[in-house]
Order: sequence, then structure tokens, then C-alpha cells
Amino acid sequence: MYLESTIYLKRLIQMSELINHLKDESILITGHINPDGDALGSALALKLIFQSKGIESDVYFDKTTNFPNTLNHLPLHFINEEIKDKYDTVYVFDCGSSSRLGVVEKVALDSNKVIVVDHHINPTFGDIQIIDSNAASTTQVLYRELVNEKELITKEVANCLMTGLITDTGRFQYSNTTSEVLSIAAALVDFGAEVAVISENIYGTKNLNAMNLESEVVNRITVHDEEKLVCSYVLQEDYSKFKIDESEMDFLIDSIRLVEGTNVALLLKEQKDGTYKGSLRSRSSINVQQVASSFNGGGHKAASGFSSSLNQDEIVNQVKNEIRTQL
Repeated sequence: MYLESTIYLKRLIQMSELINHLKDESILITGHINPDGDALGSALALKLIFQSKGIESDVYFDKTTNFPNTLNHLPLHFINEEIKDKYDTVYVFDCGSSSRLGVVEKVALDSNKVIVVDHHINPTFGDIQIIDSNAASTTQVLYRELVNEKELITKEVANCLMTGLITDTGRFQYSNTTSEVLSIAAALVDFGAEVAVISENIYGTKNLNAMNLESEVVNRITVHDEEKLVCSYVLQEDYSKFKIDESEMDFLIDSIRLVEGTNVALLLKEQKDGTYKGSLRSRSSINVQQVASSFNGGGHKAASGFSSSLNQDEIVNQVKNEIRTQL
């Protein structure tokens, strides 16, 4: 039996109450802009559940890049190219703020009901929130609900849920890999989840051009000894120089975080408008969610992100200052 945290008890309504009255409603399933394996896995798992019940739904995400090839084991063909102007009910996965929905934000906020399923701290929107900020992934939260309601978990659903677990625990390496996470993973294997296929697709194969850009980013690494911080960056011009799509380079933060003697990793990714997106990882007591919040970003203690219009040096200095407040 799984332990429920205090925050998980924030669940305000049973999933069955949400599903049983949906057949005559228009439904959108979505998540944060440029969705990762957790957001996509959660959304597509629910899409498959609805489909098995004869419930029509649309799946749509705002995105500035293509979906990465590393996630093409998911049933991405279910994702709509366009969305309607109005929906009765909107399910939002893995998104703590409506602003992170991008162009979907207005559609979601104009709907009759928004249901947020997430593992972020204190989402700022949603008529109904099914939340556990201690969960490793949103798919973990959704899995609990599906099991509680005795929903049929097919092999396809299991693969979607497993994808979120694998990506958000870093192949079960991060500190958020609890006994519950491993128990859920084992159960999903019993339901038919293909761990080897998913892991090989996400982590076992790299485009040669991606590896060449990875080498460039590694060569740019700087280490700040006092803060035990490792930093690097990727520029817009790099994608054309190395003939690689931006969506194929999400793994870079996991490359630079390996530097021995460092506890926090920062990867800055230049955007088309000249601003930067920062990815933070921690393998110590340093809470990078607190660091990201200084840029109005967010995430989790061990993995967070933010956007900033500051230059690289200014961002690095602010990150260093925030880390020093925790030393």
C-alpha cells in the first residue's frame, strides 16, 4: 500500500467522479509548453484511457520545437495539430502555472473546468487539483488514481506511464527514486511496459551530430569551486552549425552534471529572441527549485528551470549568489 503525503491529500475529488460524467463534454488534454516525457506520457495515458471508454478528447501542446525522436515510442499520432476555441473540461499535466501552457493558456482558463494533475509545489491554477509534490513524476500521481479507480492499464498505457517515471528519475538514478517508484515500475512491467525499449530510445541512442554538439558544450564547461557549480551553454547558431534540431538536445544537462566535485549543474540554452532558458540539477542538499524561483522559475528540489533576459554572466552570478545562501 502506497504512503500518501499530506500534500497528496490535497486531492479534492475522486478521478472516477471526473471520468464518469464526461461523455457529453468537449475535453482537452494538455501540459506545459515543449512537453517532456512526463507531460507527454501522462497526457497520452489519459487519452488512451478515455479512448477505451468511448470518450472523445483532444490532446494538444504548445511547442517551439519538434517532439524529440527519443520519445517516438509514445503514441504521438494522437496529438492534434490544432485545438478548438472552447472546451468544457481541460486536463493539465505536469504544469504548475497556467503561464507555462503557452498558447493553450487562454483556452484552458476560458473552459468550464480545469483539472490539474501534477507533482509541482502549489500549482497556481486549477478548479480541481490532484497533487503530490513529493512524487517523482506526474505519471506516478496519475498511476495512483488509475489503480484506485481500477482502470484497465494496457501495455500502451503502461509504456506512457513508465516513460514519465524513467525520465523524471533519470533512469531511476535521482534521489526521488523511492521504494514506491520502484514498486510502480515493477507493476507497470507486469502490465507490459517495455523498459528496455523505452530506455534504449531515450538514453541508448544519439545522433552523431548531436554528439558533436555535445562535445562542443562539454568544451565550454566552467566550474565554480566555491559553489561547486558546473555551467555550460548552447547557442542558437549551434543548431544550424551542427545540423541538429533543438529538440534532440534535451540530454545536455545530464552530460554536464557528471563533472566530479560539483553538486549543482546549470545549462543555459539561448532562445530565438536572445533570452535564455536555464536548466538546473542538484545532487546535494542544494534546493535548485529555490534557485529557479529567484528567476520566477520553478520545478523540484533536484531539477528545476527558468527563463531570463539577463546575459550569461548575470545569470551565472545570480545562480551563484542563490547557492551561497544555502551553504
